[in-house]
Amino acid sequence: MNNLSLLLLTKNESENLKEWGGWINELTNLDEIIVIDDSSTDDTKKILKSFNSKNLSVKIFSRKLNDDFSSQRNYGLSKCKNDWILSLDADEIPTIQTINYINNLKLKAGQNYTFKRNIIYLGHKIYFGQCINDMPIKLFNKNEGQYTNPVHEIWTSTAESIDTHQVINHFSIKNLYLFLEKINHYSSIRANQLYTNGHHPHLWEIILYPKLKFINLYFLRLGLLDGTAGIILSLAMSLNSFLIRAKLWHLSQK
Repeated sequence: MNNLSLLLLTKNESENLKEWGGWINELTNLDEIIVIDDSSTDDTKKILKSFNSKNLSVKIFSRKLNDDFSSQRNYGLSKCKNDWILSLDADEIPTIQTINYINNLKLKAGQNYTFKRNIIYLGHKIYFGQCINDMPIKLFNKNEGQYTNPVHEIWTSTAESIDTHQVINHFSIKNLYLFLEKINHYSSIRANQLYTNGHHPHLWEIILYPKLKFINLYFLRLGLLDGTAGIILSLAMSLNSFLIRAKLWHLSQK
């Protein structure tokens, strides 16, 4: 049986972490939580320390994010004592079925494990649009890859990806104000990445990309089946596409 380390990035996540107490101890193979905290000023650290027990060690490291989530996660991996890593965000909670699956999973070298991630938006479970193919690798051997991309980071590995057919609920949208705030932040990181890579936007990109994003999410990925929440999310991600290219244009004018 392989012990697990849970890797977690935090910055003022106390509201989300209050929901962790009901399930975190159900992961029988979990004996370590490694937290990389970006200057939290709320009760994030206090809540995390309350999870510390005889069978579960919680270690918190302070490190500035500097708009690079991959660097933050790769740093966290270097602090994990176990080879097998469960990587979650503070606003992600595995279902009971998923927890049971992980508890009984026989981990194998050369394999990564993907999970279906569903957004929970104001009590509405989102199945389509942005979520339809959202199956990130969440369980892996830290020696078989690394995180890439400064924002919307992904685990990049030559190991085979195994679809677990298990669900993680993603409570990423508490309200529209915070969602738009997140879009504004992430679009800035992405624009800076593109600018650093030498990409300069064309007018047609600023006009067409947001429209194509909406068509893809709302019609092709069936966001329309998620009702009002579906159109709000599709329009918001279209806005994200616009902001990336508009901010990139601003950077190119300097």
